[in-house]
Amino acid sequence: MLDQRLRFHPKAQVIHVILDNYRIHDSKITQAALRGYWGRIQLHFLPPSCPHENRIERVWEDLHAQVTRNHKGATMNELMGEVREHLWRRNRSLARLQLRQAG
Repeated sequence: MLDQRLRFHPKAQVIHVILDNYRIHDSKITQAALRGYWGRIQLHFLPPSCPHENRIERVWEDLHAQVTRNHKGATMNELMGEVREHLWRRNRSLARLQLRQAG
């Protein structure tokens, strides 16, 4: 991918690449490859996320555990149907809980 960026932007003095903190992005292989680009590619890492502090991450974790990891659909449309159904049930359950707590 980095070779492609250099070919696509041959006149760029430096190409800045923004990455998440997936461990391969900072591996010894990646570091060796970067040395071969003579500073023309610079990596910038996003701050690490804190999934337990980010509510949407808990939703994705639940969805993955309950649906995507265990789905039996043969097509993407079937999987997406299961995802929509799961989220609909989850949201309905949360709404009921909020109503009970408010009343």
